Amino acid sequence: MMAPFSHTATGKKAAMALRSQLAQGAKFLLGLWMAGVIVAMFVIIPQYEGLGDAGRIIIMHVPTAWVTSLAFVVSGVFSALYLFRRRVSDDASAVAAAEVGFLFCILATATGAIFAQIVWGVFWNWDPRETSILVLLLIYAAYFALRSAIDDDNRKRRLGAVYNLFAAVTMPFLLFVAPRLADSSLHPNCAFIQGSQCDGITLELSGARIGLLGDSKLELKSLERQGDLVVADVNVTRPGYQVENHRPSFDLASGKPADRPEFDGEQFMLAVEQVDLATGTARLNIEAPGSGLLGNSRTLLTFFASMIGFTALFVWLYRLRAQLLMGEEWLAQRERTYGFPS
Repeated sequence: MMAPFSHTATGKKAAMALRSQLAQGAKFLLGLWMAGVIVAMFVIIPQYEGLGDAGRIIIMHVPTAWVTSLAFVVSGVFSALYLFRRRVSDDASAVAAAEVGFLFCILATATGAIFAQIVWGVFWNWDPRETSILVLLLIYAAYFALRSAIDDDNRKRRLGAVYNLFAAVTMPFLLFVAPRLADSSLHPNCAFIQGSQCDGITLELSGARIGLLGDSKLELKSLERQGDLVVADVNVTRPGYQVENHRPSFDLASGKPADRPEFDGEQFMLAVEQVDLATGTARLNIEAPGSGLLGNSRTLLTFFASMIGFTALFVWLYRLRAQLLMGEEWLAQRERTYGFPS
């Protein structure tokens, strides 16, 4: 009579043991995968021309920003499910995803600040992207503070879920929309490809000599023709820097920029993209030399490997944290039911 039960119990134990072995193997492979990504980032992929070693940080910065978005979306979905189904597991999943997303958001902010210091010469200058991601961090910090301030579990979960839905709705606007609405940004994204596709600004000697290019104020002092070259004398004023004088030039024969002087403390360059001596006008722009950062096949493969690895890391951390939260809920339930042992 006991044989079927014995076989069933043995089968369950074998299945649990197999799942445990598979989980251990998956964690081991994930560790190897991430170690390989880190090695490839410093050893295998080439330097980005014009940015040098600073370009390597894209292998960390972009995937962490992607996982931030993914985690906050997952958190919002589980908050919506909790409001619909009232399952404690949904609330635990929402909190776990938000916590992991908050961690990756900090990593994206830190790696972005490091890149800013190397390329633009400053860790933080309240650029639209930096400001919006800081606001996002504060929104989710308030979510955690709200939950910790409410003692009643049901009320905490309900109000937390409503607030988390609000936070999830603001996330796409803060990360993707708001930075692109700003007229001025520390991130000249269009300058990361050869022959910058930024709009640039047109200045004229007899009229508007001063204009803004990103956060930089440019003043066209003169245009001087030297054979087929036209040399522009330009004063550049940037936040945190002394006034710089640059002399970019334009080749009339080829119709293309010639000399492109670098901004002090940055990898970006100032270029004259168009000139009209008759009217005394010049179009100035920001450029970065070299091909696209992901144009190299080794860089592209490493980038996608990093995206996959960080996504898998998020899934593992999120599931682990959700299980821990459910374990805490089970212990709290037992405490409410049986009390502390005497």
